[in-house]
Amino acid sequence: METAPLVPNVRVLLAGTADGAQPAAQPPAVPEGFPADIVRACTGAEPVVTVPGEDPLGSARALLAEADTSAVLLLTRQGSPEVPTQPGIVVGGLERCCAPDGADHLIVLLLSAQHPPRARLLVVVGARGGLGASTFLLHLARACHARGSGVAIVDADPAGCLGLLMGDGVLPGLRWADLPDDEPAFRPEKLTTALPTWLGMPVLTGDGRGGPHDPQQLRPVLDALRAEHDLVLLDLPRGWPVPQGATVLLVSGLDLRSAVAAEALAARFQAARRDTAPAGAGADAPPGLYTVVRKLGEDVSPDELALMTRTEILAVLPHERTVAQRIARGDDPTRGRGTLRAQARAVAERLLGDVEAPEGASW
Repeated sequence: METAPLVPNVRVLLAGTADGAQPAAQPPAVPEGFPADIVRACTGAEPVVTVPGEDPLGSARALLAEADTSAVLLLTRQGSPEVPTQPGIVVGGLERCCAPDGADHLIVLLLSAQHPPRARLLVVVGARGGLGASTFLLHLARACHARGSGVAIVDADPAGCLGLLMGDGVLPGLRWADLPDDEPAFRPEKLTTALPTWLGMPVLTGDGRGGPHDPQQLRPVLDALRAEHDLVLLDLPRGWPVPQGATVLLVSGLDLRSAVAAEALAARFQAARRDTAPAGAGADAPPGLYTVVRKLGEDVSPDELALMTRTEILAVLPHERTVAQRIARGDDPTRGRGTLRAQARAVAERLLGDVEAPEGASW
C-alpha cells in the first residue's frame, strides 16, 4: 500500500544556472547530488528547475498560484541575490541540500514550508540602554498571555540578558548556544517543546555562552515559533534590522540623548519598512512603528518626541521603585500591581483589540 506524501501541497523549485553554463538546447537538469527522490517521496511531485535567466521569485509565484499548492520551497544558489520573505515561499540553499546530509536538511525545509508563520511579530527596541525595554517586554508578554494569546518570547541580545530578568521561574530547556548557527529551518513543534518556559510561555534566550551573533539566526527561529503561536515578542538589539512585517515598539526616555537616538532609529525603521512594503500598500496600511515613553529626563515632552520620531505615543511608563528592587533581588519584575502593569495591559488591549480576553483573566 502506498504511503501518502508527507507534504503533498508543497512544490520544490530549484534555481538554475545563470552564467550560461547550461546549454540552451538542453532542458534544465537537477544538480548532481540533489536528493530528488526525497522530493518525490515527500511531495508526490518532481522538483522544478528554472531555465537560465529566469526569475526564480517569479517562477515561485507562478507555482504558488497553481491549484492544490499552498507553499513553494525555493532553493537558490550560493551568491544569488537575496530573495525577500513572502507568504507561501520558503527560501533555502541549493548547495546545502546537495551535501552528504542534504536529505535531512531538505526534509526540515519542506516541513517548514508546510507550517508557514502565522503569528503577529512584536519587536521591542530601546533607544539606548537603561530604559527598561526588556522589562516592559516581559510585562507586555504577560499581559498578552493573560488575554488568551499563545505567546512566545525571543531574546536577540548577544549577551542573553532577558533570562536574568525572569527570576527563578524559567524551566530548563535549550538556549541560543544549543542551536546550530547555520540551520535554515526548525520543526515548529520540536523547537517549541525544547525551549524553557516562563509562566507557560516558551522563551529563547542566551546564557553564559552568549546569545545570537548574527541577525540571520533569527529568521528560522521566528518562522518556527510563529507557526505555533499567535504572538511572538522579540527583544531586538538597536543595530539589528527589524524583521519584515513586524510591529515595532520603540522605547525612549525624555532626555535629549534618548530622544535623538529614538529619532534616528525611527527614521531608519520607517525607511526600511517603505523599502520592503508589498506593492499596493499605501497610506491606509496600519502603522508599523510606535513609541513607548519612559518618564526619564525632562529635555523634551512626549508630544515633542512624537514629532521627532513621527510616531504615535502608545504609552507613558513610570519609573517604579518596586520593579527596580525586584530586578536587583533577582525576582520576577512582573509580580505585583502598579502603573507599569496597567500600561502593559492597555498596550496589549490596543494591539490585540480584536482578541477578546478570556473570562477570569486577572493579570
